[in-house]
Amino acid sequence: MTFPEFLRLTYRRLLPRSLRAVVKGALFRLFKATGIESPSQLKIGLFNGFEFAYRQGTADEWVLEASSHDDMYFWRVPGYRPRESDIILDIGAHIGTFAVLAASKVPHGAVHAIEACDETFNLLRINAALNGSANVITHHLAISDREGLCTLYQDSHNWGHSTVHQQSYHSETVGCCTLQQFFEKTHTEKCNFVRMNCEGAEFPILLSTPRDVLRRIRMMLVDYHCDLWTMNSKEDLVSHLEASGFDCNFHPSNEDRGWIVALNRDWVDVRPVPGLGRCHGHC
Repeated sequence: MTFPEFLRLTYRRLLPRSLRAVVKGALFRLFKATGIESPSQLKIGLFNGFEFAYRQGTADEWVLEASSHDDMYFWRVPGYRPRESDIILDIGAHIGTFAVLAASKVPHGAVHAIEACDETFNLLRINAALNGSANVITHHLAISDREGLCTLYQDSHNWGHSTVHQQSYHSETVGCCTLQQFFEKTHTEKCNFVRMNCEGAEFPILLSTPRDVLRRIRMMLVDYHCDLWTMNSKEDLVSHLEASGFDCNFHPSNEDRGWIVALNRDWVDVRPVPGLGRCHGHC
């Protein structure tokens, strides 16, 4: 698909008039930021019933391929069944593969999609618009253990940028706030589900979040990266979550990485789990 064809498809056929200016601005900021010279480096394709714009030859392709064959997110938490009015938080939303899927399951709810990388955030906005996901609320910032500005270290081919581990000599500055501040600014009193994949930052984020704030969350799916954060162990993370009222299960992928499923045992409408029982810049 050529660049003009992509623009015509996006603006004229898929987007309501009210969204065209937003997407057009995001697209051209994306091209300017990336230095893309050939339109062929940006592709648009159909994956598992959803349309996504993505960067050819990057981690975008792997994520989309995995998502097209099998839901790579919700299968990890078989006890969570999204309801139409649920509130979902996606920390490390990337280009929106989970956010768009989740939004389709909660048509009367909302998905807060948080992405720190400017280039990737632009694609997140584009993909939410391409799929008509009006209930995806995008936030260009990083969740951290403090408020202000932080450095986002970039990895090659968009494999996993991190605010806590220097992946390369390439970086960008991004606004950040704590999870508590994000909840306050977005008036989030209850959150049904949190997906967190933020390349090591899960440790300072969760360990610095007060227990009463964590108790607003019903269930969490947390990808942990012990190779990117060495000041605490995954056991420290689980201890804090358990002390905050969660039952936790480990699911290791290898020695350093895996995911944790955390279920709030005090949430009034929790259903049994097999095996267990708009904010921009800095908030």
